[in-house]
Amino acid sequence: MSLWNGDRPSKWPIYTGVGLIVLAFVTGLLLLTGEDPGEGAATRTSTASSVGPDGSDDREGRPLLEVVSWGRASGQLAVVVRNTSPSYIQHARIRISAYDEDDRMVLSTAGTVTDVCCTVVGLPRGEEYGVFAEMPAAASDPAAVEVAVVSAETRRAAAADTRVAVGGLGLQRYDDDTVATATLTARRPVSGYVVAQAILVDRRGDTAQVISGRYYCFEPGRPRQVRLRLFHEVPPDLRLDRVVAYPLPPGVPPYVRRDCR
Repeated sequence: MSLWNGDRPSKWPIYTGVGLIVLAFVTGLLLLTGEDPGEGAATRTSTASSVGPDGSDDREGRPLLEVVSWGRASGQLAVVVRNTSPSYIQHARIRISAYDEDDRMVLSTAGTVTDVCCTVVGLPRGEEYGVFAEMPAAASDPAAVEVAVVSAETRRAAAADTRVAVGGLGLQRYDDDTVATATLTARRPVSGYVVAQAILVDRRGDTAQVISGRYYCFEPGRPRQVRLRLFHEVPPDLRLDRVVAYPLPPGVPPYVRRDCR
């Protein structure tokens, strides 16, 4: 699904005296992990930074995206982001970076130009989108995740961007596959292409897997069932939380073969 590499800030200095060492250690630990979520679960800290097409933030100087939730399961690091800017994101390429408990980078990838893993398309303001990356098998468990926008095309958000209604959710599990199903209905005329994503969560409700697909030949008001395939099994405690769907903006390459049979 993706590729990786990068670097990261420095560690705490060494203080003289046992009291100062303990104080620095405790303070650093609190800054890294935040509050204890309870039930023995590992705390997760997520941060987001972003730049727009000119190397700054969006046209009004605000970040484009923030991290909502993330998790790792079945070799995939999945991250859900939200468009917190006043703009409509037509297309954005995302860099996903992950760090272990010792602040060492264990993953950094923006994918390739044609990857769906690290791109956000057709995202209205206030809405969520899933990005993901393949984790190296030997990588340590992430303790923190950062998301940065490498490049983006945005426009002023219309009063009401075209939406796709989602219903009829289902999840089928197989020995070598996981398939999420949903019924999508375009509420207004669209370019013909729709991007849909299934968000799977763990028992705590944290994002665990993202299944993404692009579909074509949609007609307004005509429901269609789609199947989102992960092509491998997932842990039994994961469940389908929601499916999000957005029309692919005109001019954004779909990178799928069009066949309207």
